[in-house]
Amino acid sequence: MNNSFYLPEQPFFKLSTRQFVSRVGSSSGLLAQYYSFKVPSNDDRAIVAVPDGTIDILFHCSDSAPTASVCGSVKKGKQIEFKKGSLYFGARFFPGTAKQILKSPLSKFTDREILLDDIQSNSDESVELICGAGSFDERISLFEKYYTHCNNDKDCTPSLISFLLKKINTSCGEIRVQALAEETGYSTRHVSNVFKKYVGISPKLFSRIVRFQRSFSLLRLQKKVTFADLAQNAGYYDQAHFINEFKEFSMNTPTQIIHGSFC
Repeated sequence: MNNSFYLPEQPFFKLSTRQFVSRVGSSSGLLAQYYSFKVPSNDDRAIVAVPDGTIDILFHCSDSAPTASVCGSVKKGKQIEFKKGSLYFGARFFPGTAKQILKSPLSKFTDREILLDDIQSNSDESVELICGAGSFDERISLFEKYYTHCNNDKDCTPSLISFLLKKINTSCGEIRVQALAEETGYSTRHVSNVFKKYVGISPKLFSRIVRFQRSFSLLRLQKKVTFADLAQNAGYYDQAHFINEFKEFSMNTPTQIIHGSFC
């Protein structure tokens, strides 16, 4: 992650699973990542979902009962009970882009997991095909056919949302909603309402998430860095602020992540 580009991640999907593979999203620029993992059958720990400010469509590739769910961003770290020994395939959108395929305000999905069939009643056949595919690459190909069929260019991301996301990303989350409003000429209330509709959460929370995701990335890349330096580099007020927010969003301390003793 750099100062002008935010790639939403779920680090525990990789750290706590097996056979994890991923690929950057489609050339459309709306999909951030495709990924797949297998849940260990001999590990009783739940897998932590962290706030990422975006939407995933997650497929449970079960032979007997394949399903797909629309998963909105959590607001703080949350333990997710995946089916032991099962294979999952996911498509993760960039923030502000999933409304084009879901045709609903994204705030509807925040902190929730809703079956795709409840959103798009004609999705059953595609879900079965994607879950039953023989490889990761084939699942990607089938999902992109489904996505292209559902996508509607008339419902594209407004320029206001693109501008707000860019300002938050380039500031690494260090910008106030009042400053965003002043730069756009809109009221803070209008900025917040539109942002929730297209991103799912408030711009203030999204800014905190960008900062947290940056700190997690830095922690994994620079394991010898001091927490004080990491807090400063990630944009926190001080070390205590960094540790408290890291625990809230990941359900772990930075030390646990460094030593691989996370829950």
